[in-house]
Amino acid sequence: MTGAGFQGREAPLLVARAQGWFRDEGLAVEVLPGKGSGENLKLLAAGQVDVATLDVSAAMIEASTPGGIRDFRLTSVLHQRNLACFVALASSGIRTPADLAGRRLSYLPGGINHVLFPTYAQLAGFDPSGVQWVSNPVPAQHAALLAEGRVDAISQFVPAVESVRSVAKQDLSVLPFVDWIGDLHGSAMAVSTATATNRADVVRRFNRALLRGLVYCMQDPEPAGKAYAAQPETQGQQAHLATAELTALRGYVTPAEGRLGHFDEARVARNIAILHGAGAIPAGLTPPDIIAPDLVE
Repeated sequence: MTGAGFQGREAPLLVARAQGWFRDEGLAVEVLPGKGSGENLKLLAAGQVDVATLDVSAAMIEASTPGGIRDFRLTSVLHQRNLACFVALASSGIRTPADLAGRRLSYLPGGINHVLFPTYAQLAGFDPSGVQWVSNPVPAQHAALLAEGRVDAISQFVPAVESVRSVAKQDLSVLPFVDWIGDLHGSAMAVSTATATNRADVVRRFNRALLRGLVYCMQDPEPAGKAYAAQPETQGQQAHLATAELTALRGYVTPAEGRLGHFDEARVARNIAILHGAGAIPAGLTPPDIIAPDLVE
């Protein structure tokens, strides 16, 4: 499963399939549209999918919740920095997080923007209780909600801003979460603990092909965007917008240290510490509780 629907930033999965890299690893891969981290994790835990894209912080919060889902491990990391943001029309007067107080905000059920919002509001110094949430489970429809004035700001990811602009046809105001929450990871691929233990070789082969797709998308975003837009699942999306999103992803994918696609355990520990310090999770979670870095070569 992708993280949320079929959008340009999800291209590495589809590009790796289109280029035959999963096939080269002896794998037949069907790519399904994600429904946000919360729903993706439920489907993964239920055995309805083999691999799911999850936001790392959302996964940590779920694993730390009493009665939450813990039967999973994160393997390859796609985004070294969190991509979440809110996007508003510049004409709305929304310039800072505090300007979101009392406004109508779109959200994807189970998506990281909604999950992390209390932490974001606390660190940005405003009361989140007056926000009016407008649910929409279809990621691609959020830009239309903004353009039509049905919401004041939308839950989005930073690389997708150009796609939003193409719909809104206006100047935009962008409020990235990382400006306030700090050094959090973005998305990673997850498997069940049983799959991680019993099918480790399959997971390694999957990650090997996926990371070939990720490298290709970062090195050659234009042909990657065209390959993505040509897939039947993308329903005729415009290649140049996929290319723009992949180009904008570069700063979020490339690690400051270490290898692309690989978790750094010390940094995962810092991600946990940030969430704990903000009151999003209790003490006790450790990196081995949530990641399986040995499944990425």
